[in-house]
Amino acid sequence: MRILSRYVLREFLAPVCYCLVGFASIYLIIELFGEFEKILQARPPASLVLAYLGGYLATILQWLVPASLLLGGLYSMWQLARHSEITAMRATGIGFAAITAPILWAAAGFAVLLALNSEFYAPEASRRAHQIKESRFQPLKQTAVYRDVPYHNVAERREWRITSLDLAGGTTGPLRITWTDEDGQPSRVLDVSRGYYLDGVWWFESPRFTEHEIRNGIRQPLPPRQPLGLLAMPELTEQPRDFFLELMQTDEDRENLSLRDMIRYVQARPRLTRAVKVGWRYDIYSRIVNPWACLVITLFAIPAGVATGRQSVFIGVLSAVALFFAYYALTLICGGLAKKDLVPVGVGVLLPNLLLLVAGLVLFHRQR
Repeated sequence: MRILSRYVLREFLAPVCYCLVGFASIYLIIELFGEFEKILQARPPASLVLAYLGGYLATILQWLVPASLLLGGLYSMWQLARHSEITAMRATGIGFAAITAPILWAAAGFAVLLALNSEFYAPEASRRAHQIKESRFQPLKQTAVYRDVPYHNVAERREWRITSLDLAGGTTGPLRITWTDEDGQPSRVLDVSRGYYLDGVWWFESPRFTEHEIRNGIRQPLPPRQPLGLLAMPELTEQPRDFFLELMQTDEDRENLSLRDMIRYVQARPRLTRAVKVGWRYDIYSRIVNPWACLVITLFAIPAGVATGRQSVFIGVLSAVALFFAYYALTLICGGLAKKDLVPVGVGVLLPNLLLLVAGLVLFHRQR
């Protein structure tokens, strides 16, 4: 049985890898065509070019991998059915589910890899690729320092004003933290010359507190306390990453965020309008569900490939590809309706996957 599983898996993975390499090569060639002159002029090191190509490719894998799985599944099952290998396997008492189990496990593995890519690699790699392109393929600085960074913690009523932020090192230049009351008036102010975020705790150099109190109906500052040498404030829940997320303003920035960043961004902003919250909720749900399209599409491709092997190749491939494009068209339509709050976000995200899943299960059951 192990030999059979390895054989079926090899027959499936080979065309999948060929398709994935082909699709990726076409995409990268098109991308390089517009930037080739800049690369020749800059003559960057190979590592910089690879980082650029890897960053742009990482964000489109969510489309290339499912397409490769569809074509690879169709071709491998068509070959097995055309040479009557599936018939021979089933004649020995092996069920259709057992024959195709390695393929489904491989598709689930691709789904996990896509989820890990979108969470841990693609966000930073895509942002770095954009920076390389903007710098015209010149070597980038090791650390990026952001100037005049504001941050408002609405839930805990704190406002940060940071003159400079080194995100990689978790350090800041001079900064001011203002605690406000329910009316938005300052109740306490902390001025420091330098800040460090170490092991989840903020440490400040030369901190100076200024308290505010109400006198004659007017809030006035009291004389500041004498500055201390070094102060730890574990009660502060803000992280350097939160300050960086505050700088994210465009839809392209949102696509370059990890799932953890997206959730943290929304949780830190309870006053977002409903329309904005719906858009963020759809993106979060999509980030969770989209990788599993690999498994759903493969589940459909398996019986479609078997039917293709027994009937007309053209009809089988055409119907599978048509359903594939219909799936993504439905995804875009449901996504647009969900973002406009015309349908629930869960329906907009899950409906295309559920429809294709039902179609795949029906075809799979018929093959059994």
